[in-house]
Amino acid sequence: MSLKGMPDWSQPLQTGGGDLYFAYAEPRRAYAPPLELRVAVEPDGAPALALELIRLSGGQQGPQVFGLLSIRFTGHYALAERQRDLFAAHPDVKLEPLAPRGGFLRFQAAEALGIPDELLAPRPLIWSGAGSLTFAAQLGQAATLMLNDALVNGMVVVTAVAEVEAWGLASRVPARVEYNPASLAGLLEDAAIDGKFTLAAVAARLAGLADSASFSLLGVTTDAERIAAANACAERLIGRYAKLAPAADPASGAAYVFDTAALADGEVSWDLSDEVLVVRGMILSANPLDAARQALASGFRLTREAPVVTFATGLHVLSVFPNLPPKRIGVVMLGTEVRVPPRPPDRPQTVTGSALFREGETSKTIPIRLSASEAVAFDYHTFAFVVGTGGAQRLTGSLLHHEGLLLTLSPDSFPVRFVRVEATQALLAAASLNIRCSGLRSGVPWGAEAALDQTVSTLAVAVPRDVTDGVLTVVATTREGTRTRSLAPRPLEDCWLDLSSFPTAGPARVEIVCDFDDGAGLVAIECAPEDRLEDADAVGLVRLTPANSARQWRWLVLNPLHDGFCWRWLRGPDQPAAPWSGRVDPAAGPLTLKSSARTAAWPPGDMGGAQ
Repeated sequence: MSLKGMPDWSQPLQTGGGDLYFAYAEPRRAYAPPLELRVAVEPDGAPALALELIRLSGGQQGPQVFGLLSIRFTGHYALAERQRDLFAAHPDVKLEPLAPRGGFLRFQAAEALGIPDELLAPRPLIWSGAGSLTFAAQLGQAATLMLNDALVNGMVVVTAVAEVEAWGLASRVPARVEYNPASLAGLLEDAAIDGKFTLAAVAARLAGLADSASFSLLGVTTDAERIAAANACAERLIGRYAKLAPAADPASGAAYVFDTAALADGEVSWDLSDEVLVVRGMILSANPLDAARQALASGFRLTREAPVVTFATGLHVLSVFPNLPPKRIGVVMLGTEVRVPPRPPDRPQTVTGSALFREGETSKTIPIRLSASEAVAFDYHTFAFVVGTGGAQRLTGSLLHHEGLLLTLSPDSFPVRFVRVEATQALLAAASLNIRCSGLRSGVPWGAEAALDQTVSTLAVAVPRDVTDGVLTVVATTREGTRTRSLAPRPLEDCWLDLSSFPTAGPARVEIVCDFDDGAGLVAIECAPEDRLEDADAVGLVRLTPANSARQWRWLVLNPLHDGFCWRWLRGPDQPAAPWSGRVDPAAGPLTLKSSARTAAWPPGDMGGAQ
């Protein structure tokens, strides 16, 4: 696996919007972690947040209710603003978003509000492809009614915090470490809180253990070197032996639990200058109910009453979250089937149930009736009807086992591979996208095609698992249809598209050359990006003399479909500005001027400060 282009934790950058990280072995690329999580926006403008109420009637304790809550989050990066800050110090570096890959989310509120504990409990955030994370939960009656009141009446008193992580290269220092994993596990125990460790706590403990019998840092001579080596080792220990877990206090940082079975007795030696992939935890705030409040003000409805289910002894209602984007192509139908084998003598018959996942549905329920004393456990498989040359073909996933009422389906459980393509609103405001997938299936060409625009920002392509040589191509077209930009064909994999995804976005430069053909001692021109001619901050001044007749002008391309620039002769302070030129394509080569041509840009008898 090539590590080129991965975020490099050894090379952070500080800007007004938080830490950025250079890409490994690509000094002109950098990554921006999200500043917060925000609720994704559906094509109709509604937030990707829904609460479905399931009511049970006929029980001895009267009607009961539970809820199915689903929220799809995306990162907020403020990419354009951070790119501008970065451009001032590093004009050649292009900034790209760094999407987190799963974690946990919990709601938070003041203790006086009396929020039910289950609403405050951390629950998984599941990577749902492209740039999205999905939160899904089955809630009991108290939490459901409170959340329903919040969504129906617009009460906004609850926020959320997420603990997420992303992959990158560990910090590297010229040192070695030697340790015994089993002994080190015992030495780290006092750095834990409820059996969980933060990176900072592990690093601090290792710095204090340096040169002990069970942990030695070699090649360090100063306190600063010891601290840096301890941090680099802590990153590797967490990446090798630990996994993310809900923190006791997220404010202290992302927390990890070590796999004690993997910390076996033995001698280990690591070169801390080696390139190693590790995780980096992040704590992000979120405010989904504020997004809900704004949606309610716009007339969107976020709750839905499901049909009432009649209560009976042994009745259970399974909650199924398919974890799929609302828009799918290449597939006619998706679903799951559950099966509970007989359990004589109480239940001699097999119990079955099924659910179909239509576009836009974030959850489904499957009622099953078991014997009164029976725990909820079942086998299930998914199925898909895919489009083929001979019509629709049914594919069936592997048989899996599950216990409990809440089933979140992994994309891997389906008999197709979902390639998720998502575009940011900033990109879709500038262009529509044509998405084409192609490959071979049993030697026969296979393909699927779709479009993303402001009405459809995310989709999933259902790719049969026997497709080979898969390729994804993307063509962006301006809203008025006058200009296109293409991405180089890429492997058929999840794809998150932003303005920064296109090679013409980001820092740009052009060489400007003047032929002094009339004896002038100085000429000056103004240059500006073609889409920001009226932005005074974007206008640059270029002065040329016979001794320095070639200069570079650098600018920041925010919209890759408008990546050209315009220029005009500089006039005196008391004169009206000269008209801008037409668009100049930077790919066409240097901009060549003649000093004699500048006279046409000046009023008669006034050559201003251009002499």
